[in-house]
Amino acid sequence: MKRSDLEQQYKELGNQLPLQYPNLNFKNHCYWRIALDQAVGDQWNQHISSPAYKNLSDQQLEDVVSHLKSYEQDEKLLDQHNRASLKWRGKL
Repeated sequence: MKRSDLEQQYKELGNQLPLQYPNLNFKNHCYWRIALDQAVGDQWNQHISSPAYKNLSDQQLEDVVSHLKSYEQDEKLLDQHNRASLKWRGKL
């Protein structure tokens, strides 16, 4: 898949997920944070310059998009990844 297509999916998924999970009261950047942190295995902005989607490696971008797609199907996985993200950020 072309990088431009992955970047488009990244944006679209991040904007769709808040509509799917209104009960979570997450903004789009929350879903991106969770998926980015999971793809990096740490607080993403400690390793990648902003804007992340432009500075990720192709593999990292694929991983982030894959996580975002998984969140559409699995709220439990989203919660698990959110908790890991918060832990890496010292907020849990």
